[in-house]
Order: sequence, then C-alpha cells, then structure tokens
Amino acid sequence: MGTGYRRPFNFMVRILRLAFRRFTIRCSRLAIVVLATGCGYWGRRPLNQPAPVERHSPVWIWSGGEVNKWHAVVITQDSVSGIPYQMSVWCDSCRRRMPRAQVDSMKLGYRTFTEYATQGIGVVTVGLLLEAAVCSLVAPQDGQC
Repeated sequence: MGTGYRRPFNFMVRILRLAFRRFTIRCSRLAIVVLATGCGYWGRRPLNQPAPVERHSPVWIWSGGEVNKWHAVVITQDSVSGIPYQMSVWCDSCRRRMPRAQVDSMKLGYRTFTEYATQGIGVVTVGLLLEAAVCSLVAPQDGQC
C-alpha cells in the first residue's frame, strides 16, 4: 500500500544526490583552479650591472629602506630610470630617475613556466565550466551535460 509513495520519493532523492554530487565536483575543481591561478609567482633575478630590460618587465629597486617597483627601466652606469609599475608603460612624463649611488640593490622580475601553465589551465577550466553551465541550461535532460 505505502510502496507507491516511496518509489517517487526514492527516485527524487537519487536525482538530488546525483545533482549535488555533480555540483560539488564542478565547484571543487573551480575552487582549485581559482586558488592556483591566484598564486602567481614572479621570479626575481639580481641586477648588478647595466643591462637591457624588457619594457613590461618589473624591476624592484631598494633604496634607503624603501622599495620601488618600476617597469620600462633603463639602467646606465650612473643612474636608473623607470616608470612606476601602477602607471602605463607609455607614460614618459611619469618616468622617475635615481642615481646609482642611492640604489642598494635591484631585482628583475620574470614570469616562470609554472605561472604560464597555471594561467593556461585556469582559462581552459573556466571555459569548460562555462560550456557545462550553458549545456545544462539549454538541454537539462541531455545525458552528456
């Protein structure tokens, strides 16, 4: 007598469990990717002599107890000049100059392979999750979504 009511209930419970499982798996993957992508690393290499520096590469300059982060840096024998990192690379009126005698140390920033790989994986994963979201909205009954 009561079994007729149990079957739809059990069926709904199974569907909800399956939907919850899929949702948590997708969200956990997204959380891992977001955490990994946010943990970018700039490698740093000391600069001791005048050297060419790429326009977009950051350079940390220690001088008198403070640190300046510049890009578009030009290093000569007697001075260092660059644009503060928060400014546009093309803002030549923003350029600052400092005598080399005031510079305690300099480090050139560079991106590592793992940072590029993590960003690439993050972009692909976000794309796949967007595709899955659109698929589940457009064709919710389709087994491939």
